[in-house]
Amino acid sequence: MNFNLIKFDNPYVLAAFFIFIPVILFDFLPGMRKNKPEMPADLQKKLVFSVFFFRLFAALSIIALSGPRWGTGYAVSEYRRGLDTVFAIDVSRSMDIRDAQTGSAIQSRLERGLFIAKESAVSVPGARFAAVLGRSRGYLSIPLTYDNETLFNFLESVEISSVTGRSTNLESLVETAITAFQNASPAKKVIVLISDGESHSGVLRNAVNRCAEEGIIITTIAVGSDEGMSVPDLVNERGGVISRRNVPVMRMAAERTAGIYIDASREDSAGLLSSHLLSLVQETKAVNGRTESKQRHTLFIILAIISYALSKFIPRLSLKGFLRGSLILGALIFTSCPDGKLLLMEANYLFSHGRYDDAVIRYQKALQFEDSAPYAEYGLGLTFYFLDETEAALNRYDNSKRITQTLPENEHRELRYRNFYNTGIIYFEKDDFISAARAFKEALRINPERIDAKRNLEICLKSILTDTGRMKPEERRSDTREILFDYIKQHEQQYWKSAEWADEEQFAGNDY
Repeated sequence: MNFNLIKFDNPYVLAAFFIFIPVILFDFLPGMRKNKPEMPADLQKKLVFSVFFFRLFAALSIIALSGPRWGTGYAVSEYRRGLDTVFAIDVSRSMDIRDAQTGSAIQSRLERGLFIAKESAVSVPGARFAAVLGRSRGYLSIPLTYDNETLFNFLESVEISSVTGRSTNLESLVETAITAFQNASPAKKVIVLISDGESHSGVLRNAVNRCAEEGIIITTIAVGSDEGMSVPDLVNERGGVISRRNVPVMRMAAERTAGIYIDASREDSAGLLSSHLLSLVQETKAVNGRTESKQRHTLFIILAIISYALSKFIPRLSLKGFLRGSLILGALIFTSCPDGKLLLMEANYLFSHGRYDDAVIRYQKALQFEDSAPYAEYGLGLTFYFLDETEAALNRYDNSKRITQTLPENEHRELRYRNFYNTGIIYFEKDDFISAARAFKEALRINPERIDAKRNLEICLKSILTDTGRMKPEERRSDTREILFDYIKQHEQQYWKSAEWADEEQFAGNDY
């Protein structure tokens, strides 16, 4: 622990220590207390201790509020679960102008933008994509999905008439794109704005500032030409309205959010976008070397609470009784709470707040303790699943299963169930329906009353039937029939296929 590198998140709070100046003057300068009250010596000693601990409480509270940090710290991995990208596509009438020239080919602005979007979506595997269309307001057309084919087919069908409305509101388009992201997702968030930059309502800078505050990157694809052309539908209405690409607006949106500006007239514009998105995916991998000092405000909060309690109870106790009580309390604090359980509590808190890299470190430390090891393995499995490391998650669930197998069957029943249940979820996502069915089957052997596992097992069985219908006879697995008909033989089969399921107990695990 290196105390030479003490830092404060809120150093201005330390200015509150100036309140102790009049207190010190009152205590030590002669003549400040003219009428010292007469009281027994024993009571005076108690009063001195009570005042001391109350002032200590005030000092510790100030330090806690200042956010102290120290220590050599730990490696910050910045590990995230992939990349979430939303294509925000302007479909106003100006996007129908055919002034997007690349080489000898001339396309409309919308056609050029859609081409770049489709090329980049194909080149970035493992990312989730969404699509938002906008004219006078934005509309979420495709929510975030790993199914690139769905996105590709949608982009193929986009036309100027896809959205009704008049004029262009890029602020609404970007605001709608923001709502497509999931707040709980740890993925890197990127909005690819495809537009000519012309906006007749709304204030784009407001949406850009919100993205900058929330850590959302805006990468802009500026389509069209600087010279501009007449808007087709307005030629006869107003005698020809010239629409030009607004480069400064598009550059502002990208630079303000640490994105990049791409000129769609470049022949390599699709490659530039693909390279940019791939670089963001690489940035989400674990990076060792950067360390961050650990927050210590919790320590000072605990000490402040203890000091306040002492300041109130000392006047009610004898000094000998206070010393005995302090020794007993200290012994209880340091012997009743195993470090493993405290580490699990801290890891679970970090996990629930999306700080997966920090949670992994705490779970790994908890592995050193026998009582907490099976839960630490389960926690690592769940964390790796949220980081999209499914193979590592399966290994951790298997480790937790092996540990619990050495313990009596009536212990850790819920943990055993969750290990098999979450294993089934992962196998189902891998389309390995036979392995998923086995896992859900084992989960039901541990707890036959869980409706979630019964429902998922039925889905697996139906999926196996669908797959085996497509297979050639020589490709069918020999164990498929065993999985399919094993549950049919059981007396309980009619119960769990009933449409009138009883209310299941509260469960926070993964389900479909």
